[in-house]
Amino acid sequence: MGSSCSTSGGSCEEQRNVGPQQCGSSGGKCGCGSPNCSGDPTDCATGMWACSFFKAMKELQVELIKAKIQKAWGSKMDKAADIVIEAMGAEWQAMMAKAKAKAEFKGRLQGLWQEGQK
Repeated sequence: MGSSCSTSGGSCEEQRNVGPQQCGSSGGKCGCGSPNCSGDPTDCATGMWACSFFKAMKELQVELIKAKIQKAWGSKMDKAADIVIEAMGAEWQAMMAKAKAKAEFKGRLQGLWQEGQK
């Protein structure tokens, strides 16, 4: 059941025994339906199901780890988030002040040059 469907994750044949590292952004679609795909649709579908399985497993793992991190370090993470918000807020305000100063400077220079043309 060989196939020449190509994807960033490999051929449809390779997708049948796919692991999570082969499931790229294409989701294991194997290029099926594209003009250069001469593969068996069943092989491509099998690859897509395999990639979906690994994607779902990774998403579940992330959710489980997130819950464990929240339980173990939740209060520290909340405090860290507060520190980040405070620091980024100060940085944002500084950026806004700098942008305002630049705009005022530009406006004053523009006014000066226009004044000289009168």
